[in-house]
Parts: sequence; C-alpha cells; structure tokens
Amino acid sequence: MSKLSPEALNKIREDLQKRRDELVGESLSTQSDIREADATRGGRDSLDESSTEQGISAQIRLADRDRKLIRKIDDALERLDSEDYGECEECEEPINERRLIVRPMATLCIDCKEEQERQEARNKIRPGLIDE
Repeated sequence: MSKLSPEALNKIREDLQKRRDELVGESLSTQSDIREADATRGGRDSLDESSTEQGISAQIRLADRDRKLIRKIDDALERLDSEDYGECEECEEPINERRLIVRPMATLCIDCKEEQERQEARNKIRPGLIDE
C-alpha cells in the first residue's frame, strides 16, 4: 500500500472520478456525432463521402483511446478500494507519491517503468537488421 495520506488518496480518487466522468461524456457525444454523420451520408459526392469517412474513422480511434483510458481509471479506482493502490505490480515496492499524483493510473514505479520501456525498445525489430 502507498504511503500517501488519506487526504492525498481522496484527492487522487476525486481527480480520477472527475476525469472518468469527462471521458464518458465525451464518448457519448462522439457516439452521437458518429450516428448523426452516418445518418446524413446519402446523396453526397465521393469527395464528401471520403472526407466524412476519414472524420468518422478519426472519431472512432479517439473513442477507442478514451475507452482504454476509462478502463485504466476504473482499474486505479478498484486498486484504491482494495488498498493495492500505489504498489508497483513488478517489484511490489511503493510507487513514489509524486509519480502517483502526476500519473494516478500508474501501476509501476519509475524504475520498473523505465526498465519496461528499455525492454520494449530492445524488442523492436529494426528494418534491415537480422537477429542471429
């Protein structure tokens, strides 16, 4: 469990819930916009259709990103409720308070996160290079 004060934990919970509410509102608005754009598609030329399709595609990608973020927020709220909040999933050490305040959905301490990023960079296949 994190060594955060109850006040800091409550502030983080409030911030997470507020951000979640904003994202859900944006998601509902985006869904409505997509339905409206889809309903008004008939009778336009191919250039208009292409432009509309690109706009809808971009909205869908953003909505998907928002759904993933909502899921991360929900997970953080569950950890707050179960008292697992603030513990690194990798090394089980407490996550630094400043990190949690800046990134309340963090599940890794900064050392483990940096190691994860180094590992991901090493695992990327670079064009023209062959592992032997």
